[in-house]
Amino acid sequence: MLHFRKKYLLIGLTTLFFLPQGCKKTSYSHEKQGEVIYAITYVENDLEKFSTDLLPKKLTVYFKNDNTVMTIDGFFGLFNISNIINVKKKTNITYLNVLDKKFYYEGKFDEPAAGFGKIPKLTVKQGDHTKEICGYIAKEAFVILPGKTVPIPIYYTTDIPIKDPNRATPYKDIDGVLLEFYLNLSKLKMKLTATGVYFKDVDDKYFASRKGYIKVSRQQLEDILNKLME
Repeated sequence: MLHFRKKYLLIGLTTLFFLPQGCKKTSYSHEKQGEVIYAITYVENDLEKFSTDLLPKKLTVYFKNDNTVMTIDGFFGLFNISNIINVKKKTNITYLNVLDKKFYYEGKFDEPAAGFGKIPKLTVKQGDHTKEICGYIAKEAFVILPGKTVPIPIYYTTDIPIKDPNRATPYKDIDGVLLEFYLNLSKLKMKLTATGVYFKDVDDKYFASRKGYIKVSRQQLEDILNKLME
């Protein structure tokens, strides 16, 4: 881990993030494939040794024919976690790269993605308001955690044609693509806001099985991720 941090800091001194500015939306003749880019802000940071300024700033969702890939890169390219849902094969696989180490966990088809926090089942209630996000009129909904009374507002759209887009998230009861919502990554609590929706050709390689990965249990993968962030 010490070697990782030294390498991480060295690269950090010579690397700059270039993030998308504003919200962008593109049209495409075949709107069954494309990508949604989200900006990440951190609601809470329980990590003592990492400033949120150095943590991942972007989450990308690729979609094609109802298949989805949710992916985050961090620590200047030294870390990646990706969840791949293949509807035809009914597979739900999370891949984790840490430096040159590669691990994967294959969960049940409707199971929340490994590594993104064990958020309990949410109670979802529709809201009355809308707001524009990325050119879409986003619908309001409120989610309530078990044992809590304060509802959390999120926003979604039904105008992006993905079937069951939240299958691998705690928001599976929401039938629409999330444009503003909350998610956990290990010890981090993130707010995600869509900054770009791009309809374009998406290479099949994003959805393919990956080779050279070691199979682990869900708990093992999450333990590895937690240790990375100690």
